[in-house]
Amino acid sequence: MPRDESRPAAEGAGPGAARRSVVGELLLLASVAFPMLVFLGVAAQDYRRTLQAAHAELLAAAETMAGHARNVFRFEALALGATEDWLRGVADSDILASPRQYHARLAALKRFAGDDLGITVIGADGRPLVDSDRATPPRGIDLSDRAYFRWHRDHPGGEPHVAAPLRSRVSGETLFFLSLRRNGPGGEFAGVIAAAVRQSSFIQFWDRAASDPLDAISLFRDDGLLLARRPAIDPEAGTRLDPDGPIGRAAASGVEGRVFGSTSPIDGVERMNVLRRIEGYPAFIVHGMPRSAVLAPWRDRLVAYGVLAGGATAALLSLSLLSRRRARALDLANATLEQRVEERTAEIQAGEARLRLLAREVDHRAKNALSVVQATLRLTPRRDAESFAASVEGRVLALARAQTLLAADQWRGASLGTLLRTELAPFVAREGEGPLAELRGPAVLVPPVATQPLAMVAHELATNAVKHGALSAPGGRVLVTWEVAGDVGAAPEGGAGRLRLRWEERGGPPVAGPPAQRGFGSRVLQSVVRGQLGGRLDLHWHAGGLVAELEVPLSAVARAGMAGAG
Repeated sequence: MPRDESRPAAEGAGPGAARRSVVGELLLLASVAFPMLVFLGVAAQDYRRTLQAAHAELLAAAETMAGHARNVFRFEALALGATEDWLRGVADSDILASPRQYHARLAALKRFAGDDLGITVIGADGRPLVDSDRATPPRGIDLSDRAYFRWHRDHPGGEPHVAAPLRSRVSGETLFFLSLRRNGPGGEFAGVIAAAVRQSSFIQFWDRAASDPLDAISLFRDDGLLLARRPAIDPEAGTRLDPDGPIGRAAASGVEGRVFGSTSPIDGVERMNVLRRIEGYPAFIVHGMPRSAVLAPWRDRLVAYGVLAGGATAALLSLSLLSRRRARALDLANATLEQRVEERTAEIQAGEARLRLLAREVDHRAKNALSVVQATLRLTPRRDAESFAASVEGRVLALARAQTLLAADQWRGASLGTLLRTELAPFVAREGEGPLAELRGPAVLVPPVATQPLAMVAHELATNAVKHGALSAPGGRVLVTWEVAGDVGAAPEGGAGRLRLRWEERGGPPVAGPPAQRGFGSRVLQSVVRGQLGGRLDLHWHAGGLVAELEVPLSAVARAGMAGAG
């Protein structure tokens, strides 16, 4: 009955195929969505960690800078208090009369408080009386127009005042002052003691503490007046905080240690900021990191994440498409499933038969190899342990080389020429000199059963030539020739085709004739050629060297159509 080819195909297009189609579409969707979801999740988590690390670094740096400013103000306040106590009740005329004495005291106080601090005592008329930097204060300078001087003149009391930054009329440096009012015996205004700090000393410290050249660090007075900034700006610009801006609102709220964002009106850079107050003084520090610099490493990693996600998407998409194609192929294959199962069953049975045959063959080869080794051990003379070990080792190595040749050709046989070249390798190919052994003959494939015996024959002849024959003397040579005689295809089992091999030594020590008694090598050769190969061996001791002729029936050796010389 003819087979209905359409029925399996129709069955393959049924509910199972529909389900596989839906699964394939879902896999395609997942192959795109899943890597992207993972990418977004990893990127978001990395973004949060990057901001958290930046916040921690920002808070730590702001605390360090606030501590530095607090120390500077504290040393200024100590210097002002010590100077005010020391000069209490001292008239301006006394100071002007002994300027070097008072300068020495101020200079010592400066060394204690720090070299960046400068102390100046100003009279009620605005003239400098003495300072810590010069033994004689400069003449012709009037400081009565300075804001800090006017503030103390108009505000009785002993509270220190943080003055706006200004440019020194003596050195041209940008300074800001912490100043204290001097009172006369009746509380009247007697002048000002001003402790000046170079703005550059703050900026130098900030340069060392900041992690990025674009970090902005600002010192503000409580009313929003800018005292110092990195990067520096004009000290006389009178820059103030916008009370409605992010920093102004943060300062007004009194909240510290909270990171907030803002765009600087000075350089237009968007920064992440933190505010820290200077404890005990009417000032605060604002430290800002550029948001772009904070997120730059994250953006670099984002590119790497994107490449990985894209690669994963492409790989999963390829796998999904491949899976869908294979599912479709499976639907088509279901139409002939029964036939394929039958064919596969037959293949498995054939494979099992081959495995059993191979197991028997391996068992047979192993037994043969062990028999050869056993015969070698039995025939090798035991004159002394060292010579016995050397003899056995040489013969076993010859068997091993033959075994390697058989394994290389999957036990189909071994090339006779390759077998002989392997045994005579030191004498056939020599760098810079001509060969000591020459091989001539057609391509012949030696079957597995004859490979190891022929290897043993070549080994025994070569060993004898090295010890006693042509290869033991300078200039000695060996010529090995072979041919196949008779009709190989006529009756191989009857021996009509035969392999003839001739071993001829020349140039060796003179040979007087056959040895008085047959040696061990001769017995091994006769045993192998006659006993294992069923052939004939003739040994001739000519004056020029040994000639060995052996003839083996092709029931043991079969010719093969191999390309090139054997």
